[in-house]
Amino acid sequence: MKKTIKQLREERQSSIDEMQALVNLSEGEDRNLTEDEQTDFDSSTEKVENLDSRIDRLERSLNLVNNAPVSHSIQDIKETDKDLRAYSFGAAAKAAYTGVIEGIVKEMDTECRLQAPNQMYRGIAIPSSVLQSRSLITTANAAGTEVASFVDQLQSNSVLVQAGANFYTGLSADRKFPIVGSVSASFVAEDGYTSSTTEAAESGAITAKTLQPKKIISLASMSAELLEQNAAVEAALQKNLAIAVMAQFERNLLAAADQTSTEGSNGPASIMALATAYSTAAIDAATIFGVEANVLENNVNAAAARFAYLFNGNGLGSAKGIGGANYVAGFMDNFQKSINNTSYYVSSNVGRQADGSAAASGKDMMLFGDMSDIHLGQFGGMSILYDPYTTGSRGIGRLIITNLLDGLAARPDKTLQSVIES
Repeated sequence: MKKTIKQLREERQSSIDEMQALVNLSEGEDRNLTEDEQTDFDSSTEKVENLDSRIDRLERSLNLVNNAPVSHSIQDIKETDKDLRAYSFGAAAKAAYTGVIEGIVKEMDTECRLQAPNQMYRGIAIPSSVLQSRSLITTANAAGTEVASFVDQLQSNSVLVQAGANFYTGLSADRKFPIVGSVSASFVAEDGYTSSTTEAAESGAITAKTLQPKKIISLASMSAELLEQNAAVEAALQKNLAIAVMAQFERNLLAAADQTSTEGSNGPASIMALATAYSTAAIDAATIFGVEANVLENNVNAAAARFAYLFNGNGLGSAKGIGGANYVAGFMDNFQKSINNTSYYVSSNVGRQADGSAAASGKDMMLFGDMSDIHLGQFGGMSILYDPYTTGSRGIGRLIITNLLDGLAARPDKTLQSVIES
């Protein structure tokens, strides 16, 4: 199937991301690339160079035939900044409601389905390029208003992203992360091999963890009048959808155990549950210093890591209450939001119970470690479907919004420590 320039560029960026992931992994562990990693790196380099040539040929070809008539039924859609700024979530929601799909909404729907032919979209499809852009909303009676993209809103409402987790957008397929197991070395005698010589064990096995799309559905009640009359619905719709999606996403990722609730059972596994547990009766100075020491003893490179503390409310209260003989001047900086010179963040999702309810009353919960070991992914585009029936007796309908997300930690047993008050 013929690929558009945009698809080739996305494929090129995916290869570059894979190369960068290999470099980050090796530099984070203060070593050279392994033989297999070097082979993957060279293969990605060759692919990027080939894609550069294809993109250059296509761009020159398009420049030559720019004014020629189009002979095929579906044109490759060239998205300009103006096109993307003109796109409106409100217009997409209205199209889902009325069934009338036209203009930029129709073009982007077609583009989204071409980008991911194997993905099922219900209602109006919105491509990843729109989710990552900024939208300019205009009406006859109001000046244009810049609205942050949906991906911007997702990231701004993620405590994990704020703490330093990696966030990948527009993924078109599973994303694998190579993981190198323990690597050992030993000295041998200069006079060569003897029966008493102990050889160094072979390099640790290279495994992988994979981000895989998991469907998350959001429901928003809206009246037909709201869709028709209120241009400000754009910002409110994106913001509230992003808050709801990220809240459920991080309920799964930061729960004390894997979610068993109806809302979370099909989502990603808990990162906190996979982290190494640190046993304590309550968060105190010994806990703070202990989790840091444990992670550093696992040979995590402090210079390359993004260390951070994540607390639930009660855990942060205990951390702020550390004092007396254990208190060290400057230990906590509430202005800079840091503990022991390491940034801290707070979320009610930290340590939630398996059923999705809040952590047990009064329990201290905390996750510490290298947040760059955490990888979050948003796959493909989004779909919007309007349901006029379920709540129709109250004069309102429901927007059903579908996204694909996943998250994991590459080496949670090495880079992360969880604290659940006993």
